[in-house]
Amino acid sequence: MYFPVGWPKRVSLALPGETAHIRHICCDAVKILVAAVGADFLGIWYANPLLPIAYYRRTAESLQQHGGNLLIIWKPDSRQLAVLTDAGALLLYQLDFDANGSGILMQVDPPAASLKRDSAELFIKENIPRLSLRELHCVALDAVISTVCCISLSELLLATESCELLRLQWSQLELADEQLQPLAVIKLRDIPFYVPQQQQQCAKQLPSIGSGAFVSALEYSPFIGGCAAVFSDQRAAFLVADHLRFETAHMHGCWVPDVADASVCSVNHKFRLLAYGQQSSAVAIYAIDDATASLEYSHRLLLTENVLPGSLGAVNELKWSPDGCVLAVSWRNGGLSLWSTFGALLMSTLSWDFGVHVDLHKQNPLKLSRLEWSTEGYQLFMTCQAGVNNVLQLQFVKSALSMNPCQTAHAHILLQGDDCLYINQGDNLEQTYGNAKCTFPSSSSAATTAANEDCLELPQRPHIGSILTESKYWTLLQLPLNYAATNWPIRYAAIDAVGLQVAVAGRTGLAHYSMLTKKWKLFGNESQEKDFVVSGGLLWWQGFIVMGCYSLLDRTDELRCYPAECKLDNQYGHKLQLRAPVISLNIFKDQLIVLTADGIVSLFHMQRQSAYKLSIDCAYELDVKSICIHPACIVSLTVTNLRNELKSLPAEAETIIVNVCGRILMIQRQDATQQLPNTLLASCLASCVECFWLSQQLEHCAMQDCLWLYSGAHGMRVWLPIVQQHGERPGAQRLHSFMSKRIMLSFPLKLYPLVILFDNVIVLGVENESTLYVNEAQTHFSLPFALLERKSQVYLHKVLRQLIKRNLGYSAWEIAQSCRALPYFPHALELLLHEVLEEEASSKQPIPDAQLPSILDFIREFPVYLQTIVQCARKTEIALWPYLFSMAGKPKELFQLCLQSEQLDTAASYLIIIQNLEPSAVSKQHANLLLDIALNQRKWELAKDLIRFLKAIDPNEIDSPRCSMLLNVKIAPPQAQPQTQVNQHSDVFNLVLGPIATRERSYSTTVTSNLPKDNKQPPTPSSETVPANSSSSSTTPASLLRRKSTKERQQREIFCIDLILQRHARQLLQQHKLLDLGYMCAYLDFHLVNWLTQEASGAGRVDNFTAALQSLHEQLQLPCAFPAPATDEYAQLRLAPVAAAARSSQTSESGYFSLAAQMESPQLPHTAGVKQLQRSHSQLSFDNFRYRRLYSLPASEDDAPDAPASYLNDKLAIKLRYLLQLFIEANCTDYALMLSMLLQDAASISRIVNVVIRSESVGACRRIEAALKQLSQSTFDNASSLYRSFVMTLQPHIYLLEQYIQSLGVDTALDTSELSQDLSAAADTSSTHETDVLDSSNNNFVPKCQTLPNGSQWTAEQRLEANGNQTLAAAAQSTPTQQQLQRRRSREANKESCKIM
Repeated sequence: MYFPVGWPKRVSLALPGETAHIRHICCDAVKILVAAVGADFLGIWYANPLLPIAYYRRTAESLQQHGGNLLIIWKPDSRQLAVLTDAGALLLYQLDFDANGSGILMQVDPPAASLKRDSAELFIKENIPRLSLRELHCVALDAVISTVCCISLSELLLATESCELLRLQWSQLELADEQLQPLAVIKLRDIPFYVPQQQQQCAKQLPSIGSGAFVSALEYSPFIGGCAAVFSDQRAAFLVADHLRFETAHMHGCWVPDVADASVCSVNHKFRLLAYGQQSSAVAIYAIDDATASLEYSHRLLLTENVLPGSLGAVNELKWSPDGCVLAVSWRNGGLSLWSTFGALLMSTLSWDFGVHVDLHKQNPLKLSRLEWSTEGYQLFMTCQAGVNNVLQLQFVKSALSMNPCQTAHAHILLQGDDCLYINQGDNLEQTYGNAKCTFPSSSSAATTAANEDCLELPQRPHIGSILTESKYWTLLQLPLNYAATNWPIRYAAIDAVGLQVAVAGRTGLAHYSMLTKKWKLFGNESQEKDFVVSGGLLWWQGFIVMGCYSLLDRTDELRCYPAECKLDNQYGHKLQLRAPVISLNIFKDQLIVLTADGIVSLFHMQRQSAYKLSIDCAYELDVKSICIHPACIVSLTVTNLRNELKSLPAEAETIIVNVCGRILMIQRQDATQQLPNTLLASCLASCVECFWLSQQLEHCAMQDCLWLYSGAHGMRVWLPIVQQHGERPGAQRLHSFMSKRIMLSFPLKLYPLVILFDNVIVLGVENESTLYVNEAQTHFSLPFALLERKSQVYLHKVLRQLIKRNLGYSAWEIAQSCRALPYFPHALELLLHEVLEEEASSKQPIPDAQLPSILDFIREFPVYLQTIVQCARKTEIALWPYLFSMAGKPKELFQLCLQSEQLDTAASYLIIIQNLEPSAVSKQHANLLLDIALNQRKWELAKDLIRFLKAIDPNEIDSPRCSMLLNVKIAPPQAQPQTQVNQHSDVFNLVLGPIATRERSYSTTVTSNLPKDNKQPPTPSSETVPANSSSSSTTPASLLRRKSTKERQQREIFCIDLILQRHARQLLQQHKLLDLGYMCAYLDFHLVNWLTQEASGAGRVDNFTAALQSLHEQLQLPCAFPAPATDEYAQLRLAPVAAAARSSQTSESGYFSLAAQMESPQLPHTAGVKQLQRSHSQLSFDNFRYRRLYSLPASEDDAPDAPASYLNDKLAIKLRYLLQLFIEANCTDYALMLSMLLQDAASISRIVNVVIRSESVGACRRIEAALKQLSQSTFDNASSLYRSFVMTLQPHIYLLEQYIQSLGVDTALDTSELSQDLSAAADTSSTHETDVLDSSNNNFVPKCQTLPNGSQWTAEQRLEANGNQTLAAAAQSTPTQQQLQRRRSREANKESCKIM
């Protein structure tokens, strides 16, 4: 509830200009004035700002006669105060107010204009009253006064060392000359004392107080009807009076059981608790039993973390906060801690970071003697035991639930300080900071999905709006100065359901803030702001601010509502007058419940009429005085439709839930005919409850139709329904009719809950962290700086375990089914299994009813069973694995189940288990199996990890069995090798990150293979065997021989891994999955160039280029490369033969160039093959060929060779070009040609043609020529092919290859189809680059067989002209007529079409 922030400030409360040791600090009833006493003075200070108002210094005679000041007691009306001295005298002081009303501060600006105040922050608007302090007289009794406390507005209770209690009036202390006559004298030795026993036994009367004992500490509470007392002999008691007159005949005492070393005491009025500090550093908390009015043990406060036993010393001070929500405890040897009402530790300075030079056990900087809470509990004054200026002030923020319990239904953490608010907004960060349009990449949009398809195995980032992933930053709202200057501090704070509107109420009036507009709204008329005081609570409802208040102008109690849309003004507000002050209020949907001071609970129906108007009608009123001692003891209440029976939930609320002094009472109507709930039939659900939560959206969901309770040290409790099976027979339902329909479960929490997210089954809270900025003892910053940190905890596994323990497995299964969509549901099951496993496996005693089998059976109902088992095992000690897998199944069997269900990542986790429980050979076998499956399913990251796992296995342990003793041995990293595991060359990452180096490089610079250079072949078993006589002739032990063979075994293991990778790479290449091959190269450090060089004549050959290109299109999800024709392909050929012949005769260029121009015409038939077109157009103009470079002849201006294909995106084009470079470097021309076609890169095809020509391999040239002709034919056969325009530019390359083959003297009269069928046997990829003769000017080749008679070689132009003249001469001798040519072309086209079909 309370959390410190900032540094503890050191303040001076001595006289101005002096230093003194402060003995005691006490605030008045309203916490506005602060009184501090030293040994010889009394000072009155204003709380905010902390300014001195009045002083009084005692004379030396008074000090000598009565002793120094010790203790301060305020009169409730703040007009008088009494000071107890060391000698047991009581000094009475009068505090007089200035009748003129003028303050003590006169704010005057200096005459200099530069020094005048311009900002509102520099003006103090608070009217600090002018007070005068004077001593009335000294009250000295016959007996020494040991302590004093105030019991009413006009009476005091004095305890003397004669073991008597004197009841006096404040007015009697003013009579200095007359003999003091107490109203009552209680002789404690004459009253009976009892010790509470168990319920079956009566209270046992014990002997009275011994001689010499007296009351050393005393505190009274009207709600418990007595006093908590500590005697000088360290006995603790509870003094009870039958009525307020405190007479001996009407009083009795109760000894506190099990407390024999009491030191101090304190009383919680709101929860009716008594706290007793002990010499043993513990604090015992007792409650009052309503039935017997005796003490009932509640809980015990004992600090065990970061503390040595007995090092704290006795408890020297206890102080409850003004609202009774926290208890501050300090110890004699140093240290301060904060505890919630029922024992939850909120803060301890012993866990703070004081630096390495401070030993908290020997010299604690915080050795405190007195504690005092300031206004609303926002500051804690602490006096140190020694030294001057010994007062520290620690600033606190507290949860809004402490003063406004109606905020439990919201999913936002709201902390309030004295002038600021801390808000953890959660799911409203987008709306608040304008980032609603900024989302992380996800699978929500189709465009984003398409863009991310190329990125494999990238983790999905959660959406920024999720409350589970939001940052832990706090939104700090500072109260506007115009409001805080006169209405300090904040008393109530409320936030709406969506977290976008915040309202605060201070001393008077209210203000609200909008998260969207970043603006505060205040009352325009300041007098209206000063006319009412908010009391009882503050909440939001559908854009209206609802509050209970007291009108200072009309002196009436009211219920007010102000709309947030318009300005704050009474003309827009709605008022409803009430009979008594409002103590608490809450809302459920459209029903408002209000508790007033007369003990009446009123239920109102609210209806919104417009944005500025609403109507409030009272439904009924209920008297609750019979269930509580006083209405102020009701901590909180709400109205809901939650019922004890599992019936259909009504639309209107029928149940009232009340927290009375920590006891949860449920008042509900018994039937529909009853109009009002009967308070006499209220049922108690739980006790020791600090706060409870109810969902506003109650439905038939097990995690929402429940009541959540927090009980401090007793943990969290949930009252949830028991779900019955749907298929249960009516007879079975009758058999189980005796069972309760709901059950109360309890489980511990590691944090203090402030918000419960019902849908997300998560608890949100706040914890304190500390940091030390300066490690210097004399500076102001020597103490740690307190920080706030939001924490969360999943409670689903806690609930499931409790249900399974009670054999309510079906209810647990229903709850788990409703939470399966949560991203951390597998983690919750893992926590469930881990807790049970740790508890049972580490138990030294036999477990009669083990819960682990039931937990495993429950988890087995979900698909994440295998994952949960292995994740739990990997986070548990190895010594607990046999107990786990003896019930869950053997790890090898679970591994096989993972493979069957294709949970490869989970199966990889089981390898760690298998390696520790089985021989290394078994783990290696399973790893090889998983590696093969991971490669087939393209799990590259997993495959990379598996390879590293295999290389990390020690070869010496392959054949050695695993010992029975399970040791916690980590997997050793791989031994250092000359070659690193990660390829540092940039080309490996080019496939994923894009090309890093230049693309125009000609030779490969990749790293060599993992195998040694001198041994590229796999080692034979004979090379690793040891001679038989080596053991007899040598004195080397066996272990040394095994170490010598370690390197050879490692090489063999690496070779086996390479064989697996090569086999998979061969499969990918045969299936034309080039992108997968590239990813495999990038992720697994696979040397693709070296392997492709070896496979160029094997797996690197393509049999059917058309089918391979089509397969590439399908795998890359590109448009079809060769779509099927939809119309008659021969109609145009039959209708326009003459026009085609005319165009052929009119062209100035014959052969392929004239053919290319004809094919661009839409009337040209495109079913004829390349071979027929070559034969019919054999005339070729070599002059045109001579002046055009073969690799730069685009068919048109739009078909530039370097322009990327329109159907390829940029990322895919980069990856394909990188693969093309690798295939060219490896001389794998077939796939290089395929990628060049896919990229439509004519320059790359020219490069490939030049490579095969340089190789002087006729088979390779024929293979490339046949491939180009096959692709050209397939393109021309399909009018809508994507490569139609690009193939036009490749015809000169085909002709160049034909000419080169003819120049070698090889017959070129081969049919195109025969070449296509013989592609697999016609290639020879020997690369003899040294024998090539290349013309550097035009990249034309000169074969070695063509030389001049004089021995000199022909130039390229001479050779081409000679070949051209021969061709032209042959063509002139056998030139057919146009009709013969047309008939021949038509006949060959029909023949070729039949072949294709």
